[in-house]
Order: sequence, then structure tokens, then C-alpha cells
Amino acid sequence: MKICFAILAVLAAAFSSSAFAAPAADAYHRVELKPAQGKALPYTLEVPQDWQVRQVEGFPGLWIGPADAKPPEDPRLIWVRGSQVALAEPEKIVANIKANDAAHAEWSAPRVEARTVGGVRCVLVQMDSGEGDKARTSLTLKVPFQNVSVDLVASAGKPEFPKLLPTFEKILFSMRPAAGTP
Repeated sequence: MKICFAILAVLAAAFSSSAFAAPAADAYHRVELKPAQGKALPYTLEVPQDWQVRQVEGFPGLWIGPADAKPPEDPRLIWVRGSQVALAEPEKIVANIKANDAAHAEWSAPRVEARTVGGVRCVLVQMDSGEGDKARTSLTLKVPFQNVSVDLVASAGKPEFPKLLPTFEKILFSMRPAAGTP
């Protein structure tokens, strides 16, 4: 009898943690960041095999995730949006975010760094905002685009975020310039 309960406990733990488990390494594919009409952005990402890039009426930007994921709150989505921030000097952007973090109590940025991803100088920002059941954490990779930038944003409720962080990092850090990008 004790063995049955032990087996059930192990199975229950396995199933509850598998909801947020990262897909196997070979279950990923590389996608272009391309809207339905117009030119693709000059970057690609590796995402789980069943994910797709799409636009959703009423929500700006591109959404990358499973077909059944509904923006903006579904934590399985990566949001690709334009930003007016120029990334010519990533270290200055990092310093500016840190200074603003100290001045604003309604949000915090516990992780802000300039880093190279796929040979491109970027800014990575982890931000916490909201309170109680509205508390969210986002991980944003800001990448240069022309004279401004593009944000690749992964976001989840604060309790779920640590479980999803390895998958978010795997996807965001897979960013590469698209073939033929100067």
C-alpha cells in the first residue's frame, strides 16, 4: 500500500511539473520574424516545433507560440514589438534602465545587462510589475533594428515565471541574424 502511494506521489509530481517543462532540444525549429504582409525582420528564433509566427487582430506586433495560445496573457507566447529606443550604445541603455528602476517603486528590473546574442549587441531586461494576482515578470531581449530596436518579450505571472525562465532564455538566446542580413 505504501508503495502505491509513493508511486502515485512521484507520478503526480512528474505531471504537475511537466506542464512547464521545456520541449526536447530536437523538438525546436528556426522561424523568421515575418508578418503576414511586408518584409521579415532581420532576425530568426528557434522555437518549439508546434509554435508559429502570427499576427493577431487588435494586438500590435508578432506573436510566436502555439496556435491555441491567446494574446496577450498566455505565457507560452513571445511578443515581438517595435521600440523607439536606439541601441547604438547598449551600455548607456542599461545604465538608464537601472537609474529609472531606482526612481520608480511600481516596477523593478532585477536583471539588466548588455550582452551579445548571435553576434549582435543587445540589451536583456527582466522586469517585475504589478501586485498580488496581477504581478508579472517579463524577460525582454532588445535587438537593434535600423535606427531603433525590436523587443522580443516573454512574460508570465510572477509565480510561473521561474519555471518558464529556462524555456524563455533558450528561445531568446537563440536569436540570430537572418540569412543575407548585412
